[in-house]
Parts: sequence; structure tokens; C-alpha cells
Amino acid sequence: MTSAVMMPRLRHLEPVLDHWPAVMHSRASAVLMLFIPDRDPGAPARIVFTRRSTLVRTHKGQIGFPGGRREATDASPVVTALRETHEEIGLPPGAVEVLGMLPPLPSLDRRSVIPIVGFSQVDLATLAANADEVAELFALPWPSFTPEVMQNLRFNVFGCWRETPYFPASGYHVWGLTAWMLKTAALYS
Repeated sequence: MTSAVMMPRLRHLEPVLDHWPAVMHSRASAVLMLFIPDRDPGAPARIVFTRRSTLVRTHKGQIGFPGGRREATDASPVVTALRETHEEIGLPPGAVEVLGMLPPLPSLDRRSVIPIVGFSQVDLATLAANADEVAELFALPWPSFTPEVMQNLRFNVFGCWRETPYFPASGYHVWGLTAWMLKTAALYS
């Protein structure tokens, strides 16, 4: 139950889809923006992040939310996000209270990624990251990701200049699609 936890409000939270839309590519993805309580009951909830392993095929060493590509047997984006989260950090799907979803965002390869928003009473120390996929598992307080904290970052990928939201949070650099998701959420009190 999230009532005793200092949770943010999200400006663009929508009801979850109970199926994958037919128009979405079969290789679309879903991730879990997971909020957990801080050990200090008066502190704001924290958001769980992973730093990807150097063993994965793409996005080596980047910070993101647990999640990944849908499988043919995944009935919905929620199923995909919870399955992938379980595979990556060991959190059982039944331990997550799904709160809603954010609008789909395009990845660099133009495939949709759907951010599912959830809450769990889990203690981060009880989770076990899959070392093949996750180099580091950590959680940061949600006020580190409000619109007031956000900066813009300009970078070059494959000869194209791009801009992305950027959140410098406790020594971590959150940018790219994860930062776009946080910007879309527009967290506030």
C-alpha cells in the first residue's frame, strides 16, 4: 500500500493497457518505473534504476529502468515489464502494485517503449541483480527527477546531433530514453 509513503504525483499517468496494441511492433518494449519506500519513513519514495552490464548487446553501462522487449507470449505491456523486471532484478511480479503507465515513447530504432509505473514495499537489499544483464542496482529519491532539476544535454550519435533531458543525481547520469520518461512523468508533490 502506497498511502504511508511520500509518493510523487505524475502528470501524465494513464490507465494500463490490458493487451499489446496491434499497431505496435512485435519487438516493442516495456519498462518498470518502480517506486519503493525509503528506510526512513519520512523520506520520499525512491525510484529503482539499473546500470546495464557490459555483457549485454546494446546500451552497455547505461542507466535505465528494468524491463525489455516483449515476447510473443506476453499478453500486455504490464506482463512484459513485470517479467523482465523479475528476470533482471529478481522482483516477483506479485510484489508490484501497478499504478498506471506513461505514454509510449520511441527508442532510437523507432520502436515503442511503454513505461509502466509501479510501487513495491520491497527492500532493495533483498533483490538480486542478474549479473549477465545488470552491473548495478540502485534507487534514488524521486525529488532528484523533477522538472526543476532537469537539464538539457546535447550529444552526437552516429553523426547526428541530438538533445535529451538530463538528470545529474547523486553522481549518476540519467539521460536518453530514461530521462525522457522521467520528463514525461513530470513528478511533483
